[in-house]
Amino acid sequence: MATKLFSTAGFFGIALAVTGALGAVAQTSAAPTETQVWREAYQSSPAHYDPLAPEFVKMLVEKFKMPPAAVEQMRPQTASGTQRVRLAVSARGPQIRIRVSNEEGTEPLVLAAASVGLAGDGYVSKPGTLKSVTFSGRHNVTVPVGAPVLSDPIALPVAPGTELIVSTYATGSFKLDPLGGGTVVVAAGDQTMKSELAGGTPMVGRSTVTGVAVLSPPSRRVIATLGDSITDGNRPALTETRSWPEALASRLAARRSGGDYAVVNAGIGGNRVLGGGWGPSALARLDRDVLRIDGLSHLFVLEGTNDIGMSGHTVFGNNPVVTPEDLIAGYRQIIARAHARGVKVIMGTIMPFGASMTHYSPENERTRQAVNRWIRTSREADGVVDFDRIARDPTNPANMRAEFGSEDGLHPGAAGYKAMGEAVDLSVFE
Repeated sequence: MATKLFSTAGFFGIALAVTGALGAVAQTSAAPTETQVWREAYQSSPAHYDPLAPEFVKMLVEKFKMPPAAVEQMRPQTASGTQRVRLAVSARGPQIRIRVSNEEGTEPLVLAAASVGLAGDGYVSKPGTLKSVTFSGRHNVTVPVGAPVLSDPIALPVAPGTELIVSTYATGSFKLDPLGGGTVVVAAGDQTMKSELAGGTPMVGRSTVTGVAVLSPPSRRVIATLGDSITDGNRPALTETRSWPEALASRLAARRSGGDYAVVNAGIGGNRVLGGGWGPSALARLDRDVLRIDGLSHLFVLEGTNDIGMSGHTVFGNNPVVTPEDLIAGYRQIIARAHARGVKVIMGTIMPFGASMTHYSPENERTRQAVNRWIRTSREADGVVDFDRIARDPTNPANMRAEFGSEDGLHPGAAGYKAMGEAVDLSVFE
């Protein structure tokens, strides 16, 4: 069932450091024109993962009976060589650009080569589609600490749902932070121009490839979804991606006017509105991950679960108690900053977590209910999608419906994500 949305009166040079002595590479791609602009079509927000506190590890193993090997997978890992990711874009156009980030790094990221091609099976690119990627006309680039870089335009036609294989080769080591549970396949040496990696090893982590832009008509708008792991997409298997933003993007692409909107995912597993640690807080990263996007028209906010769940916890670090008023004040800041850019804000209610061993307490449930009442009734955002109403168990509203939930009592399962993506009334985008 689609949740109706309401309107309110509130509607309204990246620095590059190039290394090496390679000469400039001739570019055959045309620059944007009055009928073509760059629009974001994929995003994976950069995030730094704080080391696991010993108390947290002890709790996972002793209280939650998590195997030590599974706990080890949650720790940041260091790797070297070629890293390869598979991703999907949500826009149509004749050219693309790749965004590589070192915004959360502590040392310069030195890339010696990069490539992109259309995805075949698994992490193999389709024959004849693999293209070398250049930055400012060169194959190598040093990405300074705290900075992203954009590639030169690449002539590779894509459509909504097109999946790409992107590979980068770093001359030194790089860190993989396992937020969101994505997969990066790592192989020794420079294998960026190989269709299939030799000796590739799947690893848990977020890639340094954090965005893809597509050359598009100026009329195409962008929808960004800001959230935690429920938005980022909790995965049943490392090679499987799923999230409610993907379901929303598929619905938009299937419309008669399909392709008018691109959906980019600004979710980070473990993220919070107010507190950092599992990626910068939503307030800290709002400009970097959302408001910088050209053509941005709508911002979905589904975040606050971890602010409530970690409230007063010491095993996750020293976290102050978060009151409903604290969280609402954070939401108001997000709304104000988005409205100042002419961006409409859609709020999602916080979903039930009564069966979660890490997040539930009677006090946390009272906070969740108070925050959801404000989201539903304040009318300070431009619309509401009541994910709580859709997902909650009618006989036990603090819990998620069995058919929509997962084993941890916190994240939706496949049916739950699908229902969330289908709950958005598409008329808000007219």
